[in-house]
Amino acid sequence: MQLGALLLGLGGSGALLPALAALVQNWLTRRCSGSVRLKIGEDEIVLTGAGDEVQQRALEEFLRRHGQ
Repeated sequence: MQLGALLLGLGGSGALLPALAALVQNWLTRRCSGSVRLKIGEDEIVLTGAGDEVQQRALEEFLRRHGQ
């Protein structure tokens, strides 16, 4: 079920991206279900409540690609 989409203008630097990703991960962990898709241009990652090591490494790489 898609509840909606949230678009955020992060400005030119994207400095808020790591904080947003941490907030989303925390929310998903407490919720125990669902997923959130973070997309910048054509690059995207889907976060789930699983919070496993593979997902964490993928998120770190996603943030690195976008200057974080």
